Amino acid sequence: MNVAMPLSAGLAAFGDNEALACNVEQFLAAQVSAKVEVSGLRRLPGGFSWLNCALTARGLPGSTGPHELILRLGSDAGLFAPYNVWPQVWAMQSLQDCGLPVPKLHWASDDTGLLGAPFMLCEKAPGAALAPWATPGDPPLDEDYRMRLGEQFTDALAALHRIDWAGRPIGGLASTADPVTPGNAARRVVAEWAALIERWAMRPYPLAAWGQRWLERNAPVAPRVAVVHGDYRTGNFLEEGGRITAILDWEFVHLGDPHEDLAWVSLPIYTAGSPYLCRLLEPAHFYARYREKAGAQITAEALHYYQVFALFKLAATHMAAARCFEEGRSNDMRIPAMGAQVAICLRLMEREIRRGPAAERTHPR
Repeated sequence: MNVAMPLSAGLAAFGDNEALACNVEQFLAAQVSAKVEVSGLRRLPGGFSWLNCALTARGLPGSTGPHELILRLGSDAGLFAPYNVWPQVWAMQSLQDCGLPVPKLHWASDDTGLLGAPFMLCEKAPGAALAPWATPGDPPLDEDYRMRLGEQFTDALAALHRIDWAGRPIGGLASTADPVTPGNAARRVVAEWAALIERWAMRPYPLAAWGQRWLERNAPVAPRVAVVHGDYRTGNFLEEGGRITAILDWEFVHLGDPHEDLAWVSLPIYTAGSPYLCRLLEPAHFYARYREKAGAQITAEALHYYQVFALFKLAATHMAAARCFEEGRSNDMRIPAMGAQVAICLRLMEREIRRGPAAERTHPR
């Protein structure tokens, strides 16, 4: 590769794999002060937000052979742009030495003059993602495989919520001027997503406003402030041979109430028509194992609250999809299909509010 594209070409490079690979090659060479060769750059399927590419790098220190890397780019065309790379970076740096499987992070930058967007370069982890949904006719997951994977999935979430984050890079998410506390965690995250709805919605949604008011009035006190993944589910981890090799997609990571992740796991869209949370474990098994591993209680009231919030948040993501398509930032036809789901999410949110907490669904204590 001997013709470099000007770094100022920015997002235009994302449709040109050779030009993007050339820029990555230049970046890596500058980092290691040696000649680096990048080959085989290709965009990976799936995802609506960060753009993921696989590539091979040769010439990196400490290795005589090829290095398989994953490049994540926070493109302006992504659903939730503009992006900030640092929350993900802090999370991955903090978790690499805590026994949690995360991709090994090598480099990251918010300087859009380098590759045209915020980006990170990680070691390629082995394995593949388990789809969060099934298509008609798909056989159920093998029982032993399902249980083994489900228990690892639960244990990893419990370990994440146990982390003492204050002395780690993830502590960079904390604001000294306005810190997250057990008393304000719920209201803060509701306010953040309400602001995103105001930014993304292309018309008023009275049911969303009603749900927001309910969330503001009923905000619970968190049992503690924990690291919250924000999108913990099947599809966001890799597995190989029934072993979770890497937990992915930390773009929504923040400090908050651990019930938030538990509620997201329980969203009906991730059961794929099965009786299992995220296609993996029965609810009673999941909650009991989480309580044991996290050393924490789950209350039916807080779980119900965050199940309502999860549907409020899901509606917001679909609003983002509709705006992304209408603004011409993406021609992926899955995106307008997401936009068509806003009303369904809000209707489910309303039903969840009216249903109220149900101890028999959660076995919380």
